[in-house]
Amino acid sequence: MVEYRRQFRKGAVLRGEDALDALNQPWRLVPHKKTGFNATVQTWSCQRLLLARAQGDGTIMYRDEEHLGDGYDNFVLVVLIHKGGLTCSQRGRTATAGQGSVVTLLPKESYWSNALDGIDATMLYVPLDYLERRGVATDALAAESWAGGPLVAGVRALVDSTLELQDDALDRRPIHIEEALLELVVGMLGRHLQRHTDIDAPAEEVRRKVFAAIAANYSNPAYDVSAIVAETGVSRRYMYKVFEGRNATVGSILRARRLDEAEVLLRAYGQGASLARIGKTVGFHSGESFSRAYKESRGITPAQYRDRHKADAARAKR
Repeated sequence: MVEYRRQFRKGAVLRGEDALDALNQPWRLVPHKKTGFNATVQTWSCQRLLLARAQGDGTIMYRDEEHLGDGYDNFVLVVLIHKGGLTCSQRGRTATAGQGSVVTLLPKESYWSNALDGIDATMLYVPLDYLERRGVATDALAAESWAGGPLVAGVRALVDSTLELQDDALDRRPIHIEEALLELVVGMLGRHLQRHTDIDAPAEEVRRKVFAAIAANYSNPAYDVSAIVAETGVSRRYMYKVFEGRNATVGSILRARRLDEAEVLLRAYGQGASLARIGKTVGFHSGESFSRAYKESRGITPAQYRDRHKADAARAKR
């Protein structure tokens, strides 16, 4: 995914069928036009999100069994159709979408999609575990399509302005751009799933209570899964059952909320607050437990994360 981003960060023009060969590793692309194919692709990414803007002639994309097992398995593909149309199929379901629509697919399973000539679309690869921790039932997003409404225009405007920024301006506050895009996507998916007939309403209500309880109490170091069970009024067994098969457990959702809030403080205070203080503020018992949990989840220490964003903050003040 990193290599894909680097290749198309500045934007690339794809001319002819041979130009698609470089993209045939995580999937197989077949152009509608055997001669005269012409399209442009531009990409951007930060910590969690990879987005691509594609415009031009249509292609058929196949993600087959041979492609599975790579980094894309850990993402949900959210496609916003600005112009043209797209048809896709996954799990035996086929969805067709036109201008202003949203399409979702699960790259962890095989699928195909057919983009019409004249397509203009934004593709956002959003981490599965991030969406699950925000209450999105990702398993319900295989070959889904719906009218996106005003949120599609909002995402498009933010993506357009992001891709137009020069590198020095973009690198100053990339995390804030990513957070804004993720919030819009979560809102878009959550709104759609509220109307989804396949969702178990009683179980979804329990999950909603769990997220609300965590949002209100995550900063309390004594708050744990047992406290969540008591507050929601269901048995521990039933709570585990309603999260069964999801990409996040109740404990991991609580821990992730604390770590996400810690990142906000690490960026806001920099060296002005100790790691122990930040960790305790977001609900960890000590600086050591905070650092250990952060390293296990994010792959770097909170001190390294803080140092990484210190330079961004300095550039932003110039």
